Amino acid sequence: MLVMLAAGMPMYVCATSSTPIAAALILKGLNPGAALVFLLAGPATNAATMNIVKTIFNTRALVIYLSMIAVCSLTMGFLLDRIYVLSGTQAGATIGRAAEIIPYPVQLAGALILTLLMAWNGISGMKHSPGQAPAS
Repeated sequence: MLVMLAAGMPMYVCATSSTPIAAALILKGLNPGAALVFLLAGPATNAATMNIVKTIFNTRALVIYLSMIAVCSLTMGFLLDRIYVLSGTQAGATIGRAAEIIPYPVQLAGALILTLLMAWNGISGMKHSPGQAPAS
């Protein structure tokens, strides 16, 4: 977990890109707690964020910020590992299985509702010329 904390903190990685990285690392054998540490610490503490916090506030605030991110992410990683140990579940066996949790009719209804909302938004957006706010 400490290695993932040290790797994730200075790396410029957003939450969207760190998720598949963490999933791939879990499939390669990394424990889920260490992957969670990477997911939490990476996006919150990249070099650009650290520079901005230090510039706007001060070095003391940066140290407090980084310490709290480290403590919280390590604690959550440890707790996640304990949950996997107590449940007896293999982390790699659960990756990519979320679609099986939701029944197919619910998936279909959700897709239909999303499509209708997108169509309604597109049609209502065509009533207004670009740059003009809709009338209230």
